Amino acid sequence: MKLMYRIALFALLGAAAFAQTDTPPAGKPPAEVEQALRARVNELYTLLKNHEYRKAEGLIADDTKDYYYAGPKQDVHTFEVLDIEFSDRFSHAKATTKCSEPLVVAGFPPGVITLKIPTLWRFENGNWYLYEDPAKIASPSGLQGKVQAAVEAGTAAATAPPSEAPKDMPKEIPKDPAFVLGKLQVDKPEVTLAAGATELITIGNSSNGPMQLELGYPLKGIEAKLDRTEVGKGEKAVLTLKAGKEPAGGTFYLRVMPTQEVITIHVQVK
Repeated sequence: MKLMYRIALFALLGAAAFAQTDTPPAGKPPAEVEQALRARVNELYTLLKNHEYRKAEGLIADDTKDYYYAGPKQDVHTFEVLDIEFSDRFSHAKATTKCSEPLVVAGFPPGVITLKIPTLWRFENGNWYLYEDPAKIASPSGLQGKVQAAVEAGTAAATAPPSEAPKDMPKEIPKDPAFVLGKLQVDKPEVTLAAGATELITIGNSSNGPMQLELGYPLKGIEAKLDRTEVGKGEKAVLTLKAGKEPAGGTFYLRVMPTQEVITIHVQVK
């Protein structure tokens, strides 16, 4: 029996995806530099608020676009740019934005969570672009730490448990993200494909309930197909990667719902 335990921590996990806090402050910038970046940050969050995710692509650095395509998108209700810290002679910055987002957990009344979300920006080609370290966004343990920081920084609306909750339903929303993160594992995090070859990758679910899988941005010349998109407790799904005549290697992304984690599979071609 599927648990009524479909944890939808979209706000926490989506917000944490780009969160990073290791950019040191570096003095006060020229006024026009800060104004330009504030306008850029406001433009990004306005697009997210309006669910215009494709238009927001133009504000993402090239080396972060693949993750943006495959990764979670924030459901922003309101936002306010609080602070900007510059570094590297005002060519890099960390912007902290306060966002209110929905918090939905099955069996609980819907609520709203307010988070202070840091994003990293760098100046290149005459404009500011949001970027992230691929090694950090691909790490479930790194994501877990960011989610925990977001939980501690944010203020969630009060949510009372239902009067008739299933016996497996927690009485309170857990605040430790470890209870849902890292529960889907692949048997082959790296594969090598020749032209015309096929690789099968198995994804197992060790969580207490069903999870959904979504295919990320495709790799050129490689067809990706899942035999199922919903993986129940203890079940497995199979991802098929089939190379065409001229495949291109890279990193293939799978998104896990509702946790919005990103599973990476490194594809080499020969």
